[in-house]
Amino acid sequence: MKNVYLVQVSTVYGDEVKNAYIPYAAGCLAAYAWADSEIQKNYKLGRFIYTRENIEKAVESLDNPYLIGFSSYIWNIRYNIEFSKALKKKYPDCITVFGGHHISPGGRHLNEIPTADILIHGGGEEAFKEILEAFSGGKKLSEICNISFRSSDGEIITTESKNPQTTDYPSPYTTGIFDGILEDGISFSALLETNRGCPNQCAFCDWGFLKSRVRLFPMERVIAELRWISDHKIEYVYGCDANFGLFSRDLEITKELVRLKKETGYPKKFKVNFTKNKFDTVGKISKLLVDSNMSKAQTISLQSVSPKVLEIIGRKNLDMDYYSGLVKFYAKEKIPTYTELILGLPGETYESFSKGLCAVLESGQHNAVNIYPCELIPNSLLGSREYIEKYKIKTVHNKFIQYHINPDSVRDDVEEYSSLIVETKDMSVKDWEKAYLFAVTVLGLHTLGLTRYTAVALRKCKNISYYDFYNGFIEKSLESREYTYTHKLFSDFKKHFSDVAEKNGPIGIVDDRFGHIIYEPDEILFSSCLYDMPEFLKDLEKYVAELCGDSPFTGQIISFQEFIMNVPGKKKEAKSFSYDFASFFNDFFSGQTDIPLKKAETQITAESQMPVDCWKDYVREVVWYSRRMTNNTVCKFY
Repeated sequence: MKNVYLVQVSTVYGDEVKNAYIPYAAGCLAAYAWADSEIQKNYKLGRFIYTRENIEKAVESLDNPYLIGFSSYIWNIRYNIEFSKALKKKYPDCITVFGGHHISPGGRHLNEIPTADILIHGGGEEAFKEILEAFSGGKKLSEICNISFRSSDGEIITTESKNPQTTDYPSPYTTGIFDGILEDGISFSALLETNRGCPNQCAFCDWGFLKSRVRLFPMERVIAELRWISDHKIEYVYGCDANFGLFSRDLEITKELVRLKKETGYPKKFKVNFTKNKFDTVGKISKLLVDSNMSKAQTISLQSVSPKVLEIIGRKNLDMDYYSGLVKFYAKEKIPTYTELILGLPGETYESFSKGLCAVLESGQHNAVNIYPCELIPNSLLGSREYIEKYKIKTVHNKFIQYHINPDSVRDDVEEYSSLIVETKDMSVKDWEKAYLFAVTVLGLHTLGLTRYTAVALRKCKNISYYDFYNGFIEKSLESREYTYTHKLFSDFKKHFSDVAEKNGPIGIVDDRFGHIIYEPDEILFSSCLYDMPEFLKDLEKYVAELCGDSPFTGQIISFQEFIMNVPGKKKEAKSFSYDFASFFNDFFSGQTDIPLKKAETQITAESQMPVDCWKDYVREVVWYSRRMTNNTVCKFY
């Protein structure tokens, strides 16, 4: 029998507890192919290579490989290439097949990857199986759709492009494909695919090039996979569907997940990408997940608030009034939400991006916003020559290093890269750096809570906009050395983003005070300011006094802001204030934004909702794990 191996490597997360995703894409290929008796007769499926193993040792471990398939994307393409080089050196006749979203239509990657023998374009189940059949005496490669290969005289041949119509693929979970790796001593997370395809054509995304209709997988398969996940005690499930909630049956799938958790305790969390235009279904799904403590927060994606940008990227967005209504509805139902924006899209300026972010705050989203620096994804419209030239897009070849991993785990590894947009005809590099600093400041200080209550009080009581508050705080701190702590803080972060844009430096930051983990910049900004809270608040109070006078109100709101922050070792305590801050903020964040702040002597109690004793545990448990689901950086106050 001929030995076949599949490679789909991803990052191992965490420091002490190792967590990795099950190699779902590779498993799908194997499940479909080895369901065929002829494939079983002619080929033996070897082990999956799913973590970034030392390449030389991994190649040495292979037993006379006949064919190896590589599932490729931004986070593993260079590893796959280097693996194929080492493989060809030891086994020059081994057939190498490259597929995955990274592989573009046509055969250009055969020129870029000399050690690749065959490319698969789009969904790979049918093509991979037929390739195996071809090498066991079946059809010719030229008769297989959606592949590229070299002819005997070196000519690159690309076959007919055809969208698969299959919906009854066998499950890699229930067919036992993954049974072997479950013994590897890793805490696995699972990927769940209930349908495949996307009806949208967003320019920044690579789903569009497939141009395939959405195919629903049979409910029998989906339910069986949920049972497998539950029985195998998989804690975290990521939904691969591009638009979960688009179909009414998604509510039934959620109900089954909730039922299984009640029965077995697993899965504990379920994260999905929600559709944006099916509010009734999505609202019911979110409520079920929250009530069963399975929610990883409800996504309300915007990508940009600028009509110009949205037109350029081909995305019809939610009306901001409707968006605000969604935020308030979810807040009332106690359903955590987060909003996504992208920095660096064509048409965006520093002002439109920064004021757009503040419009999100104005609409009621104060707890969680994700800002993604725009990448030129392979096969996206944004990555096409037409878009690049039209909008004068400039990128840096940035090191692709996942957040929340131990940096030592990638020190001797093959480096991966992504193309990060740092300039367009509407936003210079300097404005990109400035916008990134503004974004990280709002995320790190406002959404994580350290200036949120101060900013809201000034917005409601002094009519100071969020944009003016945060833009002014950054500028004042950078300009004046009298702002001792924040001058250095913002100067260091400004340099960091300059290094990202001009020197291809990594975006993530390691600060050993908080564990030997690569954290997101806003997580480090917040954690640093909280760690040095007295120094930080001294500068904040100075700034607020310049805005609205050195009044009793200034001292009171800063004192309240400090009092309610959850820090390691925080104990339940009470304090008196001359303003009824507790009632005002509890009303405001429940959607009652018109009730004024009353001046009244009140005693307020602050109680940690998630007590943690050391900084390393705090940043991991409270800042990283819980930020989208809860607001544990701030104490419960009443």
